[in-house]
Amino acid sequence: MSIKLSYFDLRGRAETSRLVLHAAKKPFVDNRIPFSEWSKVKPTTPFGSVPVLEVNGKQFAQGIALSTYLARENGLYGSSNLDALAIDQIHLLREDIIIEEINIFKEKDAAKKAEMIKNMNEAVYPKYLGSLSRLIAENKAENKSKFAVGTKFSLADIVIFESTTSLSQTNPDLLNKYPEVKAIREIVAQIDGIKQYLETRKKTDL
Repeated sequence: MSIKLSYFDLRGRAETSRLVLHAAKKPFVDNRIPFSEWSKVKPTTPFGSVPVLEVNGKQFAQGIALSTYLARENGLYGSSNLDALAIDQIHLLREDIIIEEINIFKEKDAAKKAEMIKNMNEAVYPKYLGSLSRLIAENKAENKSKFAVGTKFSLADIVIFESTTSLSQTNPDLLNKYPEVKAIREIVAQIDGIKQYLETRKKTDL
């Protein structure tokens, strides 16, 4: 199977899929599109957006659909339909964060950007981290597990890791207040395949 993942040279909406592929040790073409070339590439994508996953020459789009497919294909989607539901819940909850982060990344007005960042740190991130902490604690109590869902490493752990990466760079003190989330981050960072990728991954704002 040939796999090509196309996105900008950012983490953004493609990094979850990249991390799944690295965790699964699946070879793939990590196609990073320069912003200067986007106007030419855009008409060649299914919906005029990225990320785009090409599997054996056929293109597919929509970031959540792509990472879900890759996780299912590589045994990272739990052990039951209930696990899958819990993974989906975390996967979709993450949208609350990435939409705001993308808006901040795109904002050109310095004053507006500062106000948006303040709102993220005081309201959006704490609400999100609180929800994640509760879900992780519930799973630990129910399954005696160190993972976010069920009893094994899954897409949920990867989503938690990636969705808090920007925060770990900009406001680590806030992240330190949520030990359950930090514990998941530490687990994911040591997963074989992901660990090696992170050692050379370029630091980006998004």
